[in-house]
Amino acid sequence: MGSRGAFVDVNKGDFNFVSGGQNYYSIGTLSSDPNVKVIVQKSGSVKAPEFSHTPGRVYATVQDGKLKHLSYYDDEHHQHISVDLLHPHKGVMPHIHIDLNHDPKLAGIPPTQAQLDLIKKIKKEFGLL
Repeated sequence: MGSRGAFVDVNKGDFNFVSGGQNYYSIGTLSSDPNVKVIVQKSGSVKAPEFSHTPGRVYATVQDGKLKHLSYYDDEHHQHISVDLLHPHKGVMPHIHIDLNHDPKLAGIPPTQAQLDLIKKIKKEFGLL
């Protein structure tokens, strides 16, 4: 799997990988929800994928044994919501970003209770911090 520029053209349905794009590998899916896939990036700076091959997917991105991002994707394969877990935004930690908008001027948005519950399940099932 891959993303953040790894696909040729998601908007045209071309999910072929671009040479040099960021690649991820799956360490499993959440037993209670197979649409939630836990992934690790093979190298480089760990970022949540911008696109998903599967519409409506949820990716939990791991860095050094810690859950770093929980990302939700829309029906067009684009990242819609990203929950950042390892750093604060305007004093809010964890916090969410909508549609890849990481504007430092915007207020921090706390995750919903459902998102927090999902984070807890993922951490417990996969032994993550």
